[in-house]
Amino acid sequence: MLRFLTYNIHGCIGRTRNYEPKTVLEVIRQSDADIVALQEVIDEKRDRIRFIDALHELGYCSVVHAKTIDKPEGPYGIALLSRIEPSEVQEIELGGLEPRKALRFHIEHPEGALDICNTHLGLAGTERWKQIEKLSEILAKADQRHGDKLQILMGDLNEWRPGTRLIRKLRKHFQWVSTIPTFPSRRPVFSLDRVAIRGNPTSVHFHRIDDSGAVRASDHRALLAVVST
Repeated sequence: MLRFLTYNIHGCIGRTRNYEPKTVLEVIRQSDADIVALQEVIDEKRDRIRFIDALHELGYCSVVHAKTIDKPEGPYGIALLSRIEPSEVQEIELGGLEPRKALRFHIEHPEGALDICNTHLGLAGTERWKQIEKLSEILAKADQRHGDKLQILMGDLNEWRPGTRLIRKLRKHFQWVSTIPTFPSRRPVFSLDRVAIRGNPTSVHFHRIDDSGAVRASDHRALLAVVST
């Protein structure tokens, strides 16, 4: 069984507008996820420790941060965490009105090879479509090259409507696409954050993290996928 978490942490700025890195870290720790995809990550140094260093202390052997913007507080972007060292790491430029990226890990796991991708797509529908088109080509090539047992796309796709061409495209490639609302954190109604899975697992279960820390720590809730292979 493998656990995959996607979480837009909003720079660790919670609903109270306070900086809440410890609460964000606790949400991640309690999820017990093997792979974690984070969006809106700022490698900010406060209280004598950098946020990326704190992620390492959660026990993930691989923590990769892909910067998209330089902010006054520090480098801003996405991060991908894994308890298993990846054999391949790819940083993918997706372009857009605001620079966007994806991070891809290839992992040789005892239960079968995994291909994991984290992204945060743009706000405009036209740019999201261009970004998912580019990303789909890269993921298809990776699938042909490796023939992985599981291929998983996670992240904030900024697409909440069920019947858009972006969601239809996802469903053509992935057998499972989560639909659980994750935004806003106080009372989620929009499925901005997604986990999409391709392969032949014996079971897939999606869960939203609903404890008080997850409600408070960001403007999004974290989304967990539990996959039995």
